Amino acid sequence: MGIKFASLEDLEWINHQYKNVGFVPSDLKKDKVAIITYNGEYAGLGRLVYIDQNTIEMGGIYILPKYRGYKLAGDLVSFLVQEAKQSDASHVYCIPFEELADFYKKYGYKEVNLDQETVHPTIMTKYRWCLQEYEKNVLLFTL
Repeated sequence: MGIKFASLEDLEWINHQYKNVGFVPSDLKKDKVAIITYNGEYAGLGRLVYIDQNTIEMGGIYILPKYRGYKLAGDLVSFLVQEAKQSDASHVYCIPFEELADFYKKYGYKEVNLDQETVHPTIMTKYRWCLQEYEKNVLLFTL
């Protein structure tokens, strides 16, 4: 298992994976995409989207079906969380499917209390979009 940050040469593969699962394509000018490998093959990916200097969204976590069960998603999320913590961003958000709440909590995420916390407008727009677009319920988490 290994994890690397994507280069322009990886962009076609990245966006092909995201298209297959209905995720928004990546733009490496604002996204830092990590690719996880297993036995030398690309096995999954995830990204940090830099909204502004203070705000990051971690998302796009996807492990290819044949590599599931190897705990790669946990390694990938841990890697991205550490990268986000090293940035200057004071807010790191994640919009996971509801059934993944306990998984993300293991890495330090907690649910945002929308009655008490102000959330970046771009994150709120995406959160509302996800609530409408996906059949599964999503949550809004912060580190």
